[in-house]
Amino acid sequence: MYRTPACRVELRQRAKGIVQGFWRLYTDDFYDISVPVPPVDEQRLIIAQLDVNLSTVHIAISRLEREIELLREYRTRLVADVVTGKLDVREAAAALPVVEAEPLDDGAALDDDESDAEEPDGEAEGDA
Repeated sequence: MYRTPACRVELRQRAKGIVQGFWRLYTDDFYDISVPVPPVDEQRLIIAQLDVNLSTVHIAISRLEREIELLREYRTRLVADVVTGKLDVREAAAALPVVEAEPLDDGAALDDDESDAEEPDGEAEGDA
């Protein structure tokens, strides 16, 4: 609403300053701006329609939150069963594919601070 052309005119008239873009709008001046407000009956109709439109969203959110809660419970139970030995995962672990670690990038050498910190023979510079 504050970006409508009519409201922008009101804001510019009440703002104070010498450079556009650096104007100030003081609280008292801001409160003097008239804002169109629908009648109470129309506000109630708007709220009722929003409740209808948002009910499916609220139901979906509730279901997803419950599903997340159940998955967390399942994960906790699964970890507990593996740790206590109630569930044997050795066969499943043996069937997992072997993934080799990628070699480190040679360009990712030590920072200058770290490379100068110690000489190869174990003595720092100036200790000779």
